[in-house]
Amino acid sequence: MEEPMNDTMERFRTFLRNNGFYIVLVLCLLAIGGIIAAVAIPRTAEEQAEATPKSDPIVIVGQSNDERLNEVLNRPKQTPTPIPTLPPLPTPIPTATAVPTAAPTVKPASGTSKVAPPVDGEVIFGFAIDKLLYSVTLDQWTTHPAVDIAAKEGTPVKCAFSGTVEQVKKDDTLGYLVRIQHTNGKTTLYANLGEDVRVKAGDRVSAGDVIGTVGASAISECALSPHLHFAVLVDGTPKDPAKYVRLK
Repeated sequence: MEEPMNDTMERFRTFLRNNGFYIVLVLCLLAIGGIIAAVAIPRTAEEQAEATPKSDPIVIVGQSNDERLNEVLNRPKQTPTPIPTLPPLPTPIPTATAVPTAAPTVKPASGTSKVAPPVDGEVIFGFAIDKLLYSVTLDQWTTHPAVDIAAKEGTPVKCAFSGTVEQVKKDDTLGYLVRIQHTNGKTTLYANLGEDVRVKAGDRVSAGDVIGTVGASAISECALSPHLHFAVLVDGTPKDPAKYVRLK
């Protein structure tokens, strides 16, 4: 019996000599694995509760089965209350702006309004500045810066406009004449008067005042029938008396 036991021990020793390194290596690996396993073993629920910081649970949508999460997910969506729209403000009705009415223009008596003629009669020799008229007295074609109004000798001659007598004289060609100055640069001339002139230079006269009578003193017009030689000048320029006086 003793001999087989020795043989066994001898084989065991031989095995250790040949494989001892590997045995030690395996034992070391097992020891290391045990240490790792001990560390990796999860803590108890109490230890984990103490180690975990107290904070609100993290909810992962789609992965948690928590009843509160399901309640939130299944809660019907509330339709947002629409913001009430205020009615548009009424458009103010534009106030009509009163258009100022221009004051009527009052035409002066001595302006373009036609007035009564110095004598009542027909024109027998008209106004002519840009054309020629035949003069029976002179027997030639000539201009005529006035109008000759037919009237009997002795017919009163009236002032056409109010003004101031500027000149009274006997002219070599027009005979007795009276020149009266008015406003706006206007002047009137009355010629072929009789000797009984009733005004003098400087007198103030009104429209309708008698300044003399119809005569036959104008030598340059003596071939015509009795008449008044009547002229209107504006700033010294002869104008057609028909623009200012009602003539026939």
